[in-house]
Amino acid sequence: MADDRQSIDPSAMFADWVTQWERAVDNFSNDVMATDEFSRSMNQMQKVQLDMQRVFGDAMAKQLANFNMPSRDDILELTENLREVDRRVARVESMLRKMQPEGDNNSPSHRKSPPRTKQAPKAD
Repeated sequence: MADDRQSIDPSAMFADWVTQWERAVDNFSNDVMATDEFSRSMNQMQKVQLDMQRVFGDAMAKQLANFNMPSRDDILELTENLREVDRRVARVESMLRKMQPEGDNNSPSHRKSPPRTKQAPKAD
């Protein structure tokens, strides 16, 4: 009888119980998810979630308009417009560089500053 008590390992029993429980839950979940009712309810829940998100977005846009603040769509539109302006400026700069002669000393980086002729007053 003493040998029977020593051969019982509580951690092994618990691990076996957890494994059986996981298998039972997995089988139950697979059976439930395989039904048409589950698919319909998941689709309906997703539709409700998307509708709520749309309604919330519309309400937030109205509130921001009331506070005279830009909405997310306004910021995205402004960002895209700014990117387009950046692309246009880059094209203009590129065209100007192509039109400029190689040894042009009149470019802003080659201009010399005027000579400094003013003298500081002498201290007596």
